[in-house]
Amino acid sequence: MTAVPKPTKTKKSNKTAGPQLTEDDLIEIGERLAEAYEYKTTITITTFFRKKYETFTGIIKGVNPETKMISFDVGELDPIKINANIIVDVK
Repeated sequence: MTAVPKPTKTKKSNKTAGPQLTEDDLIEIGERLAEAYEYKTTITITTFFRKKYETFTGIIKGVNPETKMISFDVGELDPIKINANIIVDVK
């Protein structure tokens, strides 16, 4: 009887390989968000969450730096709240 070796285990990451943002990218996103909030201009925010990209266009109504949440008015009845950690682009 010959012993058969077990296959090697490979670690699977539960996180998806989303976009890798540099520190400069994060600073630029922060500056664009601050400018849009200050001047109440319409912007487009792209987020990456649960392996999907989503795009929202509207006006920033409020910012909570403690929870890193942005209240974003997209024309619906209630503003939506977006976590700043999942923002990957601002136009």
